[in-house]
Amino acid sequence: MTQAKAMTLLLVDDSRVARLSLMRQLKSLPLSLDILEAASADEAQALMQERQADVALIDFNMPGRDGIELASLFRQSHPQMKLALVTANIQDALVKRAQELEMTFLAKPASLEGLARFLEVAE
Repeated sequence: MTQAKAMTLLLVDDSRVARLSLMRQLKSLPLSLDILEAASADEAQALMQERQADVALIDFNMPGRDGIELASLFRQSHPQMKLALVTANIQDALVKRAQELEMTFLAKPASLEGLARFLEVAE
């Protein structure tokens, strides 16, 4: 089965190491992905004005606006986009806020299985 086009994925994390680690995992999946990277909420928003992503993996703790604030904005501007909060901050209140925004919650370090499950749902 071939995909018509690559899925565009936006990866938002202020940690370059975290982005590289996630990229390595994503590239090992049998999916056709076009990956966009942003190191902050502002950078992610600017990118989304130029490009349209199908899915986004968003870190919570970032300088400036956090991942929940960014997801809130994306919910308004890109309601069809599938969102996942990828964070080491595993608090019930944060999980609940992510669920309220219809986000998938992935604890860091994200497992390959968790990423694959999220992206299969996102296709």
